[in-house]
Amino acid sequence: MYQLMGLGSGNNETVSSYHEFTVAASSNSGNLLFNYALEKIVTLTPEKYKWSTSSQVINDAGHNLLIPMANNIGPHTDISLAGPKVDGVKLNAVVMGIGAQFSLTDDIAQASKKVPQGTKEWLSKVAKMSKEVNISVRGKTTKAYFEEIGLGDKVEVLGCPSHLISKDLELGQTLKHKISALDEQSLYAGVAVTAGNPHQSNLAKLEQYFIGLLNQYSGSFIVQSPKSLICLAEGWLQSIEQSDIDMIQHAWFPELSYDEMIQWLRKFSRTYISIPQWFRDISKFELVVGSRIHGCQLGVQSGVPSICMYIDSRTKELCETMHLPALNAREFQSAPSTDKMFELLQGWDWDRYDENRHFLAQKTLSFLERNGVSPSPHLYKFNR
Repeated sequence: MYQLMGLGSGNNETVSSYHEFTVAASSNSGNLLFNYALEKIVTLTPEKYKWSTSSQVINDAGHNLLIPMANNIGPHTDISLAGPKVDGVKLNAVVMGIGAQFSLTDDIAQASKKVPQGTKEWLSKVAKMSKEVNISVRGKTTKAYFEEIGLGDKVEVLGCPSHLISKDLELGQTLKHKISALDEQSLYAGVAVTAGNPHQSNLAKLEQYFIGLLNQYSGSFIVQSPKSLICLAEGWLQSIEQSDIDMIQHAWFPELSYDEMIQWLRKFSRTYISIPQWFRDISKFELVVGSRIHGCQLGVQSGVPSICMYIDSRTKELCETMHLPALNAREFQSAPSTDKMFELLQGWDWDRYDENRHFLAQKTLSFLERNGVSPSPHLYKFNR
């Protein structure tokens, strides 16, 4: 039996501070989505391990480890310090959904040199914790990184398990039908924007455009990360510096006063620690758009036409692997328009989307079974 070593899908707690939010959803609520997805496609023990759980506790319990991960490979983090603690664990481990985060112009050989040595050592250690191919990666860029460090034979490209949340086995056809009726007038039923990172100043114009969409059509401004934006959106102002507030106002709300910005966020912003509630809320909109891949993925899974504006190799490879509608964020920012979004969605190959989704489901099932992980009835439905 396998036991989840990660967030799980939340702890059903109410939150009233940033610290409580991180306990329930980490520093990015999008992480809840792939944790939730694994709980949906795999039969697991009821208990969950934190990444900090000691090897003695794990070994004594005797359950193998299923470890959901995200964009943990890159110069931004050392997994041996910040990731799951596997030193001393004597059981099998399976990692799912890990990805590399490099710039869109990075050469793999050069990008690999920027990754901390501790990360490479951790990946090598995990690769030895099973005789099978036991690491699923998000796309071809991450696979190329593993090949660069000599571990290419231990990985399989499966995208993100969040791709398999919806029960709709012909989800692409559902989306194609909805898109056929999508136009400017229908957007007045509401748009969901997956808010980006205000610290990325070179994308400020993109976020201003999306804020303008909400002003025109109404909807939700869904905040996942970082701390400064979450705290501002939730009113936890005591947890951030005034300089953070000033920066967000200058970058995204240059025409609003401080009070007007706060009122706007109270009206439009949403943060979630419940995936089912997020799923239901987002399903009511006509369009989901933004640079948060998991926010856009949840839009797709709830049956809403969605476009991810990719900003790096991490988001680009996920969109490619799962055949999700996507545009280069910086290119779109230069001349944004609803016409471009409609054109992309209406021209998307939704038949291929369904074929690819079932193909990935079959590969995922095989990957799990080879590793002795028990797939759930939900996953088996894709393979009948």
